[in-house]
Amino acid sequence: MPIPASLIASIISAIIETASQSAARNPAQYEIYATTRTLPPEAKMGVMLPPLGDGRVVIDGNTMRLSPTAQFRSQKNLIVMTMSIQNPSDVVYLTDASGLVYRVWMISPAEASAHPKN
Repeated sequence: MPIPASLIASIISAIIETASQSAARNPAQYEIYATTRTLPPEAKMGVMLPPLGDGRVVIDGNTMRLSPTAQFRSQKNLIVMTMSIQNPSDVVYLTDASGLVYRVWMISPAEASAHPKN
């Protein structure tokens, strides 16, 4: 005997509602898992303007070239495309042996205060 679609829909709805209520009660307990990341202590800190689009980026007023393998990460540690960065951001960044910027992490105020000053 097949199960009615309305019964399946109500079960799924109840499961989703229960899960969202438990997350809404204490969202901070899940936030730590989503935002904990380890930033390299040797990374330099600065304020980055939106990338210029021609393989350069301005950090603390200094125009620097990007490595061909440059990678930008959001505050949620997700890789972001350079053209999606529209506002100035606090960042930590690494340069390679040639001085090209190859890793950039956009950081939260809490990460900025915890990062060693370089």
